[in-house]
This record gives sequence, C-alpha cells and structure tokens, in this order.
Amino acid sequence: MKKFVVFPAALFVLTHFLLVDDDLIIFGQTPPAPTTTEAQVASVLPQITISATVGTPMLKLWGYGAPNSKIELNGDRVSDFAYTRADGYFEFPKIYLPTPTGEVYPELCLTGIDQTGRSTPPTCIPDLPANESSFDIGPVIMPPTLSLEEGVTTQALQTGASGITIPNSEVKIVLAEDSSTNIGKFDIVREARAYYIPNYTVKSDKQGYFSFNMPDASPKTWHVFAITKYSQGASSPKSNTLKFVIISQAANTFENIWAFILSLLALPSLIILEIVVILLILTATFLSKKDKRRISLNTTKQI
Repeated sequence: MKKFVVFPAALFVLTHFLLVDDDLIIFGQTPPAPTTTEAQVASVLPQITISATVGTPMLKLWGYGAPNSKIELNGDRVSDFAYTRADGYFEFPKIYLPTPTGEVYPELCLTGIDQTGRSTPPTCIPDLPANESSFDIGPVIMPPTLSLEEGVTTQALQTGASGITIPNSEVKIVLAEDSSTNIGKFDIVREARAYYIPNYTVKSDKQGYFSFNMPDASPKTWHVFAITKYSQGASSPKSNTLKFVIISQAANTFENIWAFILSLLALPSLIILEIVVILLILTATFLSKKDKRRISLNTTKQI
C-alpha cells in the first residue's frame, strides 16, 4: 500500500520553482511593519507629529495653508510641489528620501505662493532620524502671506495691509514701532530701538482673505507681521516682516518733486525734452531771420 505525504501548498509551490527552473527570479516586497515610533516635535513646530516606520525610505507630508496656492518642497536632492485645496489642505503623499550621509536626513523646507504671487518665508521641518525610513508628518501650518498697499505714506492718507491664510481662522497682527530717531547718536553696534504695541486679531473669510489698516499716527517707522492661529496652543510661523513708513506732508512734497526730476532724466523723457528744445531753438532762429528780412526791406524802401 502506497503512502502519500501531503505538503502544504506554499511548500509545494516553492519546491516547484526551485527544482523546475533554476533561471526563474522571484520578486517579492514585504510591506512595512506597523508604526513603531511616534514623537511630538515641540521645539520647532509643536503641532507637528512625526510617525516613522521601517521600510522603503519615503515621506508623507501634509498640512494647511492659503487656499489654491502652490506649496514648494525643497531640500538636498529633494524637490516637489503640490497645490492646496479650497480649505487650505495640501499633501505630498509619497516623497522618496535620499540616502542619508549621517545620522539624520537632509533638512526639508516648504514655501507657499498664493494666488497673487505673494510668497511665505520658508517653513522647515525638524531633521528626520536616519535610523527610520518611512515618515508621516503633519499637520504643517504654513505662514500667512502678507503685503502692504503702500510702503510709504503720510498721515493724511491711511493705508492698509492684506494677506491670505487658512479660511475662517484667526490671524494675530503684530506691530512694532521703530523708535531709532536719534540721528546724533552713533553706536558701533546698533541697539534695538523698537517696542511692540498691543497685538490685535482679525479673522480670515471663507476664501482665506484678511485685511487691516496700518497706524496713521505721527511720522514713524513700523514693522508688521502676521501669525495664523491653527488650534488651541498651536499656530503657524510668522509671515514676512514688512516695513511701513509714515512721513510728514513736507517730506512727501519734496519726494514727489524729486521723483518728477528723476523721471525727466529717464531716457525716453530725456529724448523728448531734447526734441522740444531743438524745436524751440529752430523756431526762435526762424523768427529771428524773418524779423531781420522785414527790417532790411523797410530800410531799402526808405532809401
């Protein structure tokens, strides 16, 4: 009586491939193990959680910024971009990381460019440990964009500032007055002569737009930046810091006259001015010759 040995299916298939065809190459991929480490990065961006797994060196990066804006990701041997949705959400689902040269991967930074072309300062994520190979990082909260209607104005003309950020979010406005007006004092190392006035908060609309008026007090120099409040105890990095100058009416008049003089020295204006001068000279010469002819004819008739 014959005895049959029953092999498990997987063992039978493996034996078949090994014995039948020595040239056959089998490709296999083992999925990454479940999350093994999770750390809260509090020193740089406190609201970002980094989760890492062992496997293919990849990065998933996500966060929020100005709606319908471009988010650029740059770093050593890493470059990519994504666009935010109407609610400000963006995601880089799969970024392949380069081989690290030390204990950490190269630094990665994000820059946002809104619909009007205004850009944010770079927002960099913390160094990622090289002993891990797969990361899920977010949410990264991008700074708001910010611009001024006028960089220099007078007390009589109030100007405003505006920007774009996450829709329906609070935006903290920070104003600092530069009080370094003592021209007679000279310091080898200049002191910081600025003080901050109480901050105030505005709210972005459902498209992410926000605006506010700049101070219109006596002639002074101001610095302003904005910060988006994302959640309780978490906020974005600050926007670009802008300079705003209020000048006196007399100084404004002088600057306008000087600007007009400089505009006359521009090449097209200078050419036009030269043509006008030449025409005036030719006209004056022609009229002078015509008057001389009249005098000559009158003299001849009298003789």
